[in-house]
Amino acid sequence: MPVLEALLSLIGPAYLAYYGFAVPVMVVWAILCAALWVWNNRPSKWQNGVARSRSAGLMVFVLVAACYVAAHTGVYLLARHLARLWA
Repeated sequence: MPVLEALLSLIGPAYLAYYGFAVPVMVVWAILCAALWVWNNRPSKWQNGVARSRSAGLMVFVLVAACYVAAHTGVYLLARHLARLWA
């Protein structure tokens, strides 16, 4: 299910790029999607999950957020390029 959630979150940057929203809006969207992913996959949701320290949890969030921002930026730039071609 996390893969489906991540793929569905890529619809946002395509929509934002097609309608001409600025890059900071896309970055905020990516960070919110990363926060949702981290929240939905936190160890406390699992029966036998191992507790993380705050710094380890923050590092996981930064890593996931960086991946989301990179993926969303790629989709955003591709959609923006294609929107110019179709216009």
